Amino acid sequence: MAVFSKQGLITELLDRTELVKASTQSFLRLTEEQLCFKPAPHKWSIAEVFGHLNIVHDIQVRGLLSRITLAPDVKDERYRSGWLGEWMYGKMMPRADGTVFKLPAPRNFRVNSDGLEGHSEVQRFLQQCDSLDDILRHVYTKDLQKIRVPLSFSKLLRLRLGDHLRFMVAHNERHLLQAYRVLGQAPAVI
Repeated sequence: MAVFSKQGLITELLDRTELVKASTQSFLRLTEEQLCFKPAPHKWSIAEVFGHLNIVHDIQVRGLLSRITLAPDVKDERYRSGWLGEWMYGKMMPRADGTVFKLPAPRNFRVNSDGLEGHSEVQRFLQQCDSLDDILRHVYTKDLQKIRVPLSFSKLLRLRLGDHLRFMVAHNERHLLQAYRVLGQAPAVI
């Protein structure tokens, strides 16, 4: 279990979210064909990657807002992660070399590629990042340790709010790397 300064942790997550948003902007310059290009039949396109992120964010943000809005303000300055949150963060976070621990997405978190519009998925993801940014700014006064948030894929498992926020940011970073790998295989625009 790791111990963090609450302000330091939130500042780090805000900075990482800003990097994700800035890195995502470049996808808006791509053509719709590039965004919907699939490197292989069983691989996701860039549009599907962002569609997946949007599905997950919709569920996670809904779960977060109801808990943090009603939570009282506290003056805690430290945050200690839980064992489950630390383990899950370690599995989600991309490694230093850019590789990731393979985790298949549950079926209900996969987007249907029929009629998918890549630019709108990227734009929606940027809006989701703005929502996450707002949440991170709002939780400065909340108890990151005592507020428990159910995981999007299991209502039985609950993470501490701080671990849940770390998990969300790592999930975004993981899939942004995936989108860039697909971009590296996409046909160039002539």
